[in-house]
Amino acid sequence: MLLWALLAGGVSGLMIGFGKRLPLLGFVALVPVGLCMLSGSALEASVAGAVAGVLASVPSVWTRTLRKLVPLAAISGGAGWALAFALAGWLQRQQGPGFIVVSLPLGAALATLLPRLAGAPRWGSNPLACTQERWLPVVHTARLAHAGDLATSTLLALASAALSLLLVSRSLSLPLMAAGAALIAALSFGWYSLRSAAAKGTRAARVRVAAVVADGPPPQSGEVNGLWPAESPDYRDVDGTIARYQPLIERAAGEGARILVLPEVCVYLDAVSRPRWLEAVHGWARAHGVAIVAPYFNAELPRNELAVVDARGVVAEHEKQYPAPRIEPPRRQRLHVGPHRVLTAAGELQLSTAICVDLDYGVTARSARRAGRLLAAPSNDWFDGFELDHHHTAVWSAVLAGVPLVRATGHGISAIFDRAGRVLAQQSSQHGPVVLVADVELG
Repeated sequence: MLLWALLAGGVSGLMIGFGKRLPLLGFVALVPVGLCMLSGSALEASVAGAVAGVLASVPSVWTRTLRKLVPLAAISGGAGWALAFALAGWLQRQQGPGFIVVSLPLGAALATLLPRLAGAPRWGSNPLACTQERWLPVVHTARLAHAGDLATSTLLALASAALSLLLVSRSLSLPLMAAGAALIAALSFGWYSLRSAAAKGTRAARVRVAAVVADGPPPQSGEVNGLWPAESPDYRDVDGTIARYQPLIERAAGEGARILVLPEVCVYLDAVSRPRWLEAVHGWARAHGVAIVAPYFNAELPRNELAVVDARGVVAEHEKQYPAPRIEPPRRQRLHVGPHRVLTAAGELQLSTAICVDLDYGVTARSARRAGRLLAAPSNDWFDGFELDHHHTAVWSAVLAGVPLVRATGHGISAIFDRAGRVLAQQSSQHGPVVLVADVELG
């Protein structure tokens, strides 16, 4: 029967992986694990969970930049899912078939929590929920009881549990009817939440925002990875970076944007060059009556930072809160995302800031929801498929924070989301500079 457990876990893991392209698979992905729990032992459930966890977790870091994290993803995903489904399988054996509508969602919830406790971001800790990023009503179920994407993965597991029970019992038992009612109620809530957020957006005050990206030249040999801005001589050339960005800043301001967001690590600075960069950004803000979120890598500390600049100068600074382990230096202090108050030609505005992968942690969305108004998230990706996946994961922060999101992304897809999680505009920097402008409602 261990062979059946290995097969069941493999099929579940593959369905979770393909669910990013076919979201319906997310609702049935755990059926093989559920059938294993109904017919096997706790050990077999644990084996199935371990295989599913590895196959679901490893692809998220199988990229040029993150590949060194594959062992961590495999261990945390495999061990977390094994422990979660061992407990769920044991409880299932004690309670009988109908209990699958409780045990399978419980296993999915614990499988998400354990990697998250190890520091994994959302796309690493909850691959099951990430299958639904294209279906906004399902994403909005994350607002149930403020449980975040954990609520969504539990909902998907409940759908798999109901189908598993139906395949075994072939009758409409009380647990099956209760699961169906819960699914209908949760999806109805998601649909209502989406409609409500969209309706509120039509009544709110609006401001024009822009994502502005001017990638430096790629390496002469090899391919761009996520570390290229820190390695490239062009990103260390402050005057050259200023020259790349100046016409784009003028264009965005000329199109009426009042808050401009630049990409993560758009320039690499030291103690000598940092004042020159901030002076140039201040000059743009003063000349055009705008506020600019200007990220940079502070090589002196070292630290991944940004400055919020308006006509008065630097009004706020922020450091990356979730730097990649073994890749980026650790943060020095825990910070709230905002609010930061800026003066523009449109009057005083309020915004919050996060940097790249910070969006993939629930605390960022909760903090942005308290701060309100707008969330600016400079980011940096790379072109090997990760940029598309990371673009989709941003929807959770827009939905959970309930505020518009501006994501300016070097070597990736820049996008502007409304408070409902809908993409208002998007553009990749793969084929040239980006000036992405849209009107958003203030949260």
